[in-house]
Amino acid sequence: MKILAIDTSTEYLSLAIADNGRILARFHEKEDMKHSSLLVPTIDKLLKKCGLKLKDINAIALSIGPGSFTGLRIGVATCKGINLALGIPIVAVPTLDAIAYNFIASERVLCPLIDAKKQKVYACFYKGTERLSDYMLLDMEGLLKKIDKPTLVFGSAIKIYGERCKENRLVRISTKDWHPKAEIVAKLGLAKALRRQFANPYKLAPLYLHSKYCQVKKI
Repeated sequence: MKILAIDTSTEYLSLAIADNGRILARFHEKEDMKHSSLLVPTIDKLLKKCGLKLKDINAIALSIGPGSFTGLRIGVATCKGINLALGIPIVAVPTLDAIAYNFIASERVLCPLIDAKKQKVYACFYKGTERLSDYMLLDMEGLLKKIDKPTLVFGSAIKIYGERCKENRLVRISTKDWHPKAEIVAKLGLAKALRRQFANPYKLAPLYLHSKYCQVKKI
């Protein structure tokens, strides 16, 4: 199964084409939110590099959020357009899942922290590839109160709340590149596509995690 994977949730534009899990081509560059002008041409370049046409793609794996409102809307709109034109199904991959996958080798509980503005963060708890909580939108004080196991934290919010994180003796901060990568989105998307967990393109929308949609569970 050939997968086109797309992530537009951060300042990086990340794309990949995979065939049954094997990465054929990838693009992962900091583009300072120029996604609207670069996304479609870059997809075309990757397809040409692989000797493929868009109609050869079996499914699109889209990093659905949370993240940049504008970036996510661009990704969703592009995928909807492709689906409308060619009928290629879409699988939605939560961005926090893709971020956490960068650190699955850690023995600690994983907690990606993404700045959500207005003194809040997007977060979720993982152990390896297992998600331990719902996706959350909350303030740092509330998040730190929930950490009762050795936990590795990483993400854009560390620049803002790193010192606060250090106040909890169970927290360890990672400075490793945390950005979601399209090859990971492709891997997670393939698993969903093989289970035929396709999104309804008419209802597809970015995962913004507004408060009324958030449910928080203890680890």
